[in-house]
Amino acid sequence: MKPSVKFAALLIVTLCAAIISPQFAAAQTTSPAAYVYVLNRPTFPGGELDGFSADSTGALTPLPGSPFWTSSVASLSTLTHSAHWLFASDGVNIYSFSIASNGGLTLESSINAQQFATSSGVIGLVFDRTWSTLYARVYDMNTRGNLILAFNKHRIKGTLSYLGSTDYPAQPITSRVTFIGNNQYAYSGAWFAAQRNSDGTLSAFSINPPLPSNPNGDYSPSGAAADPANNLAVSFFVFDSQSGDLAAYTLAAYTADSSGNLTTSSTAATISTVYPARMSVSPAGKLLAVGGPNGLQVFHFNGSNPITPYTKRLAWTNYDLAWDTHNHLYAAEKGGVHAWRITPNFWKQASSYPLADPAALTVVSLP
Repeated sequence: MKPSVKFAALLIVTLCAAIISPQFAAAQTTSPAAYVYVLNRPTFPGGELDGFSADSTGALTPLPGSPFWTSSVASLSTLTHSAHWLFASDGVNIYSFSIASNGGLTLESSINAQQFATSSGVIGLVFDRTWSTLYARVYDMNTRGNLILAFNKHRIKGTLSYLGSTDYPAQPITSRVTFIGNNQYAYSGAWFAAQRNSDGTLSAFSINPPLPSNPNGDYSPSGAAADPANNLAVSFFVFDSQSGDLAAYTLAAYTADSSGNLTTSSTAATISTVYPARMSVSPAGKLLAVGGPNGLQVFHFNGSNPITPYTKRLAWTNYDLAWDTHNHLYAAEKGGVHAWRITPNFWKQASSYPLADPAALTVVSLP
């Protein structure tokens, strides 16, 4: 081949590489880290189910076809998901949506959950760790009664079938059960404990764990969040022993033994700046997010060792929060959804996505 021809061929290859390589690189970096689904209430009453893809920074982009569902009901307040299914409730019904590979949602079926708990409304949904059984917390505004309804999820169709109920007494309205790593025991605030049976139903049992050492005031447990092992973060309302006024919010780590009993080595020193309405341990088990009506804060979670402070107050209100498996924390508050990339060594906020009134969110992590 003549030198001029070889040079021309080389030039063509180089130009093609210059044109194609950036596109190829972009394709490699634009694969989403997660799909984020939000129950948003732009008008009242009513709302919609929005979907977003999250990039490597946690920034959100609306999915094609979003919003995927709308409702005229005012009580849209809870979401959860399994690997290929998303579940939402309007307080009466629980809706099953299939999740497509591109994040799109399709409503496939629904079940009237209120028929199993007369006059009660669904206010919380949570799965066990195998995504086999869906648990719905129901609350009766008239009697202040609480139940946990258990539903089997069909592995292929995503349909729900009722299994039974468990009394859930004296729980804060924001409290939800959380399953420890062995998936055998579930806990929540006010020292509720239950064993998961082979059919997915829950059998409650009594526990009386020790309080954190050196308490200063009267402690009332309010919520719990489990790590991938058998440890729990437990939040407390601390009341002044003399006046009875709420004095502080505090956090402690507990460990479950083989019988479901809880022990702690924590002291009363870990104070939360924010009201602990929502708590979630990161998938790696190293961080604890705590959120509520006066903000959002993240702590180091150290297994059975005491919880230690980490971030400042990251937001000033928080309705719901969730992690993905790529070190992103997502938080919903009136006005939008915020995201942070957070590791035990640093944190950085991504751009926020404006939404009118996001009441709940759930995050499907991608490989």
